[in-house]
Amino acid sequence: MFDHYIDFRRRFAVSREMAVNTLEWVEPLARRALGAHAHRDQIGLSDQLELIPVLSSSADNGGWGELMPVWFKPYERPLPIFILDNWAMTALTWQYWLGDLGAALNVQNLLKIFVGSSVLIPFLPATQRGGHFLRHGALTVLLGVLWLTPADRDAFVAGLEAGGRRFADEYHLRDRADIGQFVGQLEFEAFFIAEGNKVGGEEKIKTFLADENRFATYAALFGGLCFSVAALYNAYGLHWEQWAFQAVNVHYRYAAFGLEPWAKWLGIKYVEPEEERS
Repeated sequence: MFDHYIDFRRRFAVSREMAVNTLEWVEPLARRALGAHAHRDQIGLSDQLELIPVLSSSADNGGWGELMPVWFKPYERPLPIFILDNWAMTALTWQYWLGDLGAALNVQNLLKIFVGSSVLIPFLPATQRGGHFLRHGALTVLLGVLWLTPADRDAFVAGLEAGGRRFADEYHLRDRADIGQFVGQLEFEAFFIAEGNKVGGEEKIKTFLADENRFATYAALFGGLCFSVAALYNAYGLHWEQWAFQAVNVHYRYAAFGLEPWAKWLGIKYVEPEEERS
């Protein structure tokens, strides 16, 4: 796997020009998806999405190393979108679940998906009791995928569905009494592995990839993303402009968002969480 990573280091380098171009490309799409929330912000946001790209390296990105490709500081304006200068680990870890996407797995598409997702999140309405990346965040990743060219979009959707099925089987999701709690714990553990560990540079990456437990714990985040995005795609469909407004303004707000599409995709009965019934 380390040899694969070295190859990806050459293929997934990011320049400032690429970062700027991606933000310019995604802003009108994000505005259409957000609807009123593109200019209804309690921190004084104007009619424009004030965004600035900040290119970062694994050595100076606040402790994330190479395990976090893009992030933001939600209370700063203009909103800084921090973009890692190499996405080899993201590509490697997600491909572990997606399989071979051919030419569709390239740095431009990864930037479009995850920068697009990160642009949306700070401007979305508040969720009940906070949000979960693998449910609420997965909606934004789905939109990023649907914004790709049709050929690349279809390749990703097929990979997400295959990866989602594999994730569901490997983690026995159909047998879990509380899928939301279980996947939420996987999410927590994955981010715990990434945050503050500064996994960057060839030696640390080599050690990380050789540690099956640590790699599997972090990689579960991307397997869960395959599962959740595939389930949401199954629930909402291809034509995002027809459902984005309602999904953003209504569905996204609920703490149980995503759980019913998960159950439907798995072919099991949906049981509404007790906190949602009260």
